[in-house]
Amino acid sequence: MRRRLLILSAPAALVAVLLAVKLLSVVFAGNAAVRDYADRDADALATDAAVLGVVDIVEPAKAPFVAGTAAVLERRLDDADALFTEALARTPAAESCPVRVNLALVRERRGDDAAFVGRNADARGLYTHALDIVAQAPASCFAGNTDPDEQRRAVRADTAPRLQAKIDGLRNAPPVAPPPPPPPPPPPLRRRPPVRPATARRRWSPTPRAN
Repeated sequence: MRRRLLILSAPAALVAVLLAVKLLSVVFAGNAAVRDYADRDADALATDAAVLGVVDIVEPAKAPFVAGTAAVLERRLDDADALFTEALARTPAAESCPVRVNLALVRERRGDDAAFVGRNADARGLYTHALDIVAQAPASCFAGNTDPDEQRRAVRADTAPRLQAKIDGLRNAPPVAPPPPPPPPPPPLRRRPPVRPATARRRWSPTPRAN
């Protein structure tokens, strides 16, 4: 249906060529992205994302998804969060599981980083948002998932209880002690009085007595 509408809204030959090129590039760059992710090649993944983002017609979520994966490998978690959020907005709810897994794990890690430096309020917000992403996921996306990788399957299955435990831990954590007060300023320097040049003393002589 989408292809038919495109053909009706533009010259048929041009649209057919563009769509064919896009379909090929999606397959090529998509396969390359899988390979580059396995190789942990962030630069190559960024190139794959650029190829996928040329014309976002067929799978508009793929480019930000791949770019977000590259950002994770480069430890740019804020950028990864924004890109996976964009990918989620472009993904039908029924197909959103892979994006939700990545986004939830990125937010969890950002929460861990915030908690590590004592920013408990920020950490709690990130954990709560991650838990919301899990709660809205399709069935068997997290709990009951069938991921072929055993370790990844366990991480996904434990996501909701793990996040809740971290939220509860922050709730029961003692308040962060305020930083110590700054040391008092040093006493002001006392200015010494200026040294006056020595003057010659007049020799005292008795006053002669009058006769």
